[in-house]
Parts: sequence; structure tokens; C-alpha cells
Amino acid sequence: MAITVNQIAEKCGVSRTTVLRALNGKGSVGKETKEKILSIAKQYNYRPNLLARSLNHGRTMSLGVVTINVENMYFVQSLNVINKEADKRGYFTNIVVCDESLEWEKKLIQGLADRQMDGILMSPINKGKQFEEFLLSLHLPIVCIGNQVSDSITTVQVNEMEATMEAVELILSKGYQRIIFVCPPLEVQKEQNIYVHEQRLLGFQTAVKKYPELIASVIGKQNYLSAVEQEIQNCSDKKIAFLCSGDSYALDIMRWASQKGLSVPKDFGLMGFDDINVLEFISPKLTTVSTNLEGVAKTAVSELIQQIESKEYCPKSIFLNYKILDRETL
Repeated sequence: MAITVNQIAEKCGVSRTTVLRALNGKGSVGKETKEKILSIAKQYNYRPNLLARSLNHGRTMSLGVVTINVENMYFVQSLNVINKEADKRGYFTNIVVCDESLEWEKKLIQGLADRQMDGILMSPINKGKQFEEFLLSLHLPIVCIGNQVSDSITTVQVNEMEATMEAVELILSKGYQRIIFVCPPLEVQKEQNIYVHEQRLLGFQTAVKKYPELIASVIGKQNYLSAVEQEIQNCSDKKIAFLCSGDSYALDIMRWASQKGLSVPKDFGLMGFDDINVLEFISPKLTTVSTNLEGVAKTAVSELIQQIESKEYCPKSIFLNYKILDRETL
């Protein structure tokens, strides 16, 4: 059995309060005393009593995390960062997957609330006033990542519209005369919250309006590869590039091109969004937009815990920096 706080106090010849101050990094404890306490705690495998801590703080020290799926590497990476960041701050994460179901997402959120999570992180696929009222009725700290619900709930994101406009400018600087925006989530726009992709679409539309001579169009359906093939066939006399609203779509196009005997960027240009980790293993290196995945996830956890621990917290809309990564596919 691991050592207790009282046993550490006895071994170090100090009070229980002094041990707690040293272990929690709060209050005044002499340097030598603190080092001795931490050394004994490590030597005897001290583990904090989470139940006692929960009772002391009036909290469960648990965060609920609702993710869309665990197939998309963007969400997998986000979950990894969220889990590590929460652990650093003494919180346990309870991760649930809604599998792109609107009703299941609401049921999971309610379940996390019923299980007394201290707060909930999500990238919601539900939207609208009714969903906003549902979330607010839970009386729980909530932070959204990317997909905004309302100004009454904190959202952490990057400026997707601005990033897309900058991406278009990069593509044009490479001499492309036709740009196709590939955004499959647009097919479910009426039913689902795709705020992130809508902002990217708005950025694309705003950017191309400045160039009347530019040929631009949008592919907004799940079966996008056939549409990509059609665009290439219809544009033999123009230098064409595809700007994808996610790296996974760009990788699908690269794989399709290889099967068709086409080469990127020789036959067409290609650019993605998000900079997922798997890109480091792909050749040629995909030109993409880094949406600061790690920074967004860490900030979301930080904001949620601030909301949990502060009575004065006000909802925010937080924008972090993004970065254009000019690599080998344009």
C-alpha cells in the first residue's frame, strides 16, 4: 500500500499541514523540508487521495470530454493533449464519443452532467438556440473547441476565415489560375454544427472575390473524389489547385492521384488544413495550415479549469495564432 500523508509527516517530523503544503505547492515551506517531504513521497510511492480531495474541494476533479469520433487524427491528437493537460492540473478525463450523432451527443453530455463532471469540453455538432439553452440549463462550466454555439459559452479557436484567405493568397502566388475548395462537411450544413468549415468557406469566398479573372468553385459533398476527377478533366488548359478544409481530404486526393498515375504538384496543386501528425510520414510534404491544435487544446483545458475554480469567470471567444506551412504540394 502506498504511503499516506500522515505517515510522511511522521517520517519527516513535521505536521500534516506542512506535508500538504509541500505536496500541493501552496503555502510557505522551507526548502530543505520541502525537498525531504517530496523525496519521501517519491520513495514510498505516495498517491493523492482523490476522494478526499474531491470532498475537500466540493468537486469530483473530473472533466467530461465529448469527441466526434476517434478515426479522424485531428480529434485523436486533441484528446491526447487534453488528457495530458488535465492530468498535469490534477483532473481526470472521462472521454465519450458521439460518432457524429446529434441525439447521441446530447445524451452523452447529459450523462456526463449526471455523473457530476466538474466541466465539459467539446467540439459540438449540435447547434441553434435550443441546444444553447440545453447546455446552459446544465449549470456546468463548458468550453467549445472550434465549433461555436453562442457568445454565452467560451470557444477556443483560430481565425479560420483569415487563415483561409491567406491560404488562397499563397496558392495564387504560385501561379495557379483555378482554385477548388474541397469541403465535404458542407453536405450536412443544414443539420450539423460545422462552424469551423463554414468560416473556412467564408474565407475562401471572400478571398477569390478580389480576383475576377480567377476561376474558383466549391466541392461540398461527401463523394468528392469523383468531383475532383471531373474538375481536372475539365481544366486541362489551366493551372489548377485544390484547397481542402481538412488534411484527411487532401491525403485522400493524394492517394487517388497516385492510383490514377497523376503526380502532385506536377499535375495539380494541393493544400490542406490542420497539420495533423501523420503528415510527417507523407511524401511529397503537404502544404497546409497549422491550426495550432496543441495550443487550442491546452487553452481549452485551462479555460475550463479557470471557469470551474473561479466565481467571476465570464464567457470568452479566444483566438490563437495559426501558421501557413508552405511545403511541397504547390
